[in-house]
Amino acid sequence: MKKPSISVLLIDDQPTVGEAVRRMLASEEDICFHYCSDPIEAFQLASETSPTVILQDLVMPDIDGLLLLRFFRANAATRKIPMIVLSVKEEPQLKAKAFEAGANDYLVKLPDGVELIARIRYHSEAYISRLQRDEAYLAIQESEQRLRTVLENMPVMMMAFDAEGNVIVWNRECERVTGYASSEIVGKRHLKELLERGNPISEHSQVKELTTLGWEAAQSLPQFIPTASEWEVPCKDGGSRIIAWSNISDRFQVPGWAGWGIGIDITERKKAEISLEREYQQLRQIIRNAPTAMALFDTEMRYLAYSNQWAISLKIEGKEIFNRCHYEVVPDIKEEWKIVHQKALQGEFITQAEDRWYRADGTIHYSRWAVQPWYTPEGKIGGVVIVDNRIDELVEARESALAAARIKSQFLANMSHEIRTPMNGVLGMAELLLQTELETKPKEYAQTIRLSAEHLLNIINDILDFSKLEAGEMHLEQVNFDLHQCIEEVFGLLASQVEAKGLQLSHHLDRKVPQLLQGDPGRLRQILLNLVGNAIKFTHQGSVQLKTEFKAETDSTVTVYFSVIDTGIGIAQAEVIKLFRSFSQVDASTSRQYGGTGLGLAICKQLVVLMGGEIGVESEVNRGSNFWFQIAFRKASKEIETLQRSSLPEIALSLKEPGSIHPLKILVAEDNLINQTVTLNQLQMLGYSADFVSNGKEALDLLQHQDYDLVLMDCQMPVMDGYTTTQELRRYEGDRRHTIVIALTANAMLADREKCLASGMDDYLSKPIQQEDLARAIYHWTHNPSLTQLRSNGLLDKGSPPLAESDSTSSPSNATEALLSGESEISPIDRDRLERISRGKVAIQQRLLEIFLESATQDIEALQRAIVEQDYLQVERYAHRLKGSASNVGVPALAAIANQLETNARQQNLNSASDQLQALHSLLQQVEAYVPRLSVN
Repeated sequence: MKKPSISVLLIDDQPTVGEAVRRMLASEEDICFHYCSDPIEAFQLASETSPTVILQDLVMPDIDGLLLLRFFRANAATRKIPMIVLSVKEEPQLKAKAFEAGANDYLVKLPDGVELIARIRYHSEAYISRLQRDEAYLAIQESEQRLRTVLENMPVMMMAFDAEGNVIVWNRECERVTGYASSEIVGKRHLKELLERGNPISEHSQVKELTTLGWEAAQSLPQFIPTASEWEVPCKDGGSRIIAWSNISDRFQVPGWAGWGIGIDITERKKAEISLEREYQQLRQIIRNAPTAMALFDTEMRYLAYSNQWAISLKIEGKEIFNRCHYEVVPDIKEEWKIVHQKALQGEFITQAEDRWYRADGTIHYSRWAVQPWYTPEGKIGGVVIVDNRIDELVEARESALAAARIKSQFLANMSHEIRTPMNGVLGMAELLLQTELETKPKEYAQTIRLSAEHLLNIINDILDFSKLEAGEMHLEQVNFDLHQCIEEVFGLLASQVEAKGLQLSHHLDRKVPQLLQGDPGRLRQILLNLVGNAIKFTHQGSVQLKTEFKAETDSTVTVYFSVIDTGIGIAQAEVIKLFRSFSQVDASTSRQYGGTGLGLAICKQLVVLMGGEIGVESEVNRGSNFWFQIAFRKASKEIETLQRSSLPEIALSLKEPGSIHPLKILVAEDNLINQTVTLNQLQMLGYSADFVSNGKEALDLLQHQDYDLVLMDCQMPVMDGYTTTQELRRYEGDRRHTIVIALTANAMLADREKCLASGMDDYLSKPIQQEDLARAIYHWTHNPSLTQLRSNGLLDKGSPPLAESDSTSSPSNATEALLSGESEISPIDRDRLERISRGKVAIQQRLLEIFLESATQDIEALQRAIVEQDYLQVERYAHRLKGSASNVGVPALAAIANQLETNARQQNLNSASDQLQALHSLLQQVEAYVPRLSVN
């Protein structure tokens, strides 16, 4: 889009005039239009926008138009801006006063659009031309002044000579460098003397002519000082300096000077270059013989140095690669490595402990590498250094070990499963046998069989759990559970053992620990059973105590510290290290005396680590042990858990209030979780039940197997959108049936309405959908059967109802604008909307906003990627989704921004997308901060 060059500011207290002028100028792409009804604000707006012409009404309620004209003319910022008076009066005296007050033109409103545009262009172009002329004049003056200042005070050597070759200018820098004062050179020394005494360092054709032809012949050359050359110039102290001379007479001629040039003393630089070159050659030798693969590159990734190991590792031995680009030498390099190189050139230090590179020749290159920038003596990044160590043998050894471990774990799992089947039979038959009337001796035998089978089954379970953990197949649940109940179950299972040994078993519970938590209660129970069971097993007298203590808390988690303290045999400090190893016990006699596989504690440790916690032990021989572990559990909410673990139909049922259900069969096709929940909730409040699907294909499949009275169809869905779905449905139904389809869309334009009706939909509702509009539409179509028949016969005009259209996303309200500017304390939530869709229930409001935050965060992340990639279709798609969900849940400001972003993407204009994205992030944070306050409000 062409950038506007003409800016118009209209000051008129009548909005109708503003709208009329805006329409007149709408087709002019290079005219930017601003309107203001308040004269005081207009002055501020004029200062901010710098219009090229101002249109001003002469008669306004609070200020005299002539006074306002004089005010604009008195102000330095607006004094020269053309002013066109718009007035309903044509009196010559009034016109004269207007021109006297400073008007440039006078039009009777409302003028013809062509005339108005012509006058705007005339005055604007004249104003712009005048500004450009003034700017050019000032620029020339400034340029001349700068040149004069530079010539007089330049910090470089400057020498000028006349047509005879006499030196006529010898500045202070020349004096400083050579030691010759200006009084010793100017008017007394000939250029020939200086050139003949000096020695050229760099060869140049004109230098050769000067030194070989002599001064007289050189006078005929148009420029007898070379354009650029290095000279060794003699100094007064008998030494010399290396000067880089440049002849600039041909580019900047000065009256009275036959020629002149400038020079820079580069003596120290030349010394540094020689020293740097020497160091560079030494560095090359060091890198060449380095015992690892490494290379040095410049900022263009051209080779400066590399080691022999590098050439061998990359298979480029014998190639001439100095000053060649790395990507040209190794064309099959990974694309992500190129990104890494660019990051290093920006100053990042990047390492990778292990990487895999599939070479073009079919080989695999395993390596551990590091990339970092190197710096010049001036502190600037000169390029990158790459170190690449091959680890092929280490990777192969690791993969072999992992494969062996997987085979072992799989074998253990298979064997455990195979053994469990007959073991269950043994246990079952033993239980049945014990239920019969047996004599004492046979009964003892049967009990022994059962106890032995149970012990063997415990060992098998340990092996199975261990194999799952080793193979990475242990999956944890995330469910709400009662911690008190979990501990009671553990104590109940171990009560008989405690009673048999005459021990005291107790539990100390910190009151700060919540009773309801979220996690895997089965695995927690397994850990506690193992630790408390071990404590009972190794304690012959005294007590076993379980302590549950509050450790820490965040907004979403609670860290609980468990400790199992006993007065048992204890463990020597040197033996503690063996405790959590697989198939390991303190000593061999332990397994004979107490039994066990040595897997229990290893399983406990892996389960605790899998839960994100840690485990440890403190013990002293003959004094007892303290086994402890801590885990961060998620906080549980009964309402949230119910919603999260239910399908959406179940959510709808949980929100339903008592009342009659209308016998209509309704299908909701909507992919957005927020919109699904809101729509189903609204339907239930109206007394309807509904099924739902998440895309058009699922809707079509369902409609082909059962009939529905009405379908609420979202227009933009994955797999198959609402338009295509409706078209396919109409083809499928033909003349035998016509299912009512009402479009649900976040677009509120007339063209979108027409597109819905053209695809075969019967009606159209804009998001956010108001419950009253939804009720009216359902009633309209289900209580007027003739409408359906007329529509299916093609006799009903496609311009007939939609009934209720919402314009809630058409433009931001004042409150929305205040939110976007960050200047308002107004809540980002439309409470009325939220109250209506939730029936005033705070828990439902919180859940809806939490679902919205989750989906909106994903949409905004997708938007950010699409904006970076300039993918207009994806930006439009995700902005549309975000607009719909924000409107439905009641976040109007966010919906308005998403709507504008969608419109801009449709026009392939993302100039303001970054600012809009930042505003979306800001509003989402406000919504997130608002959710905890719901219960307070």
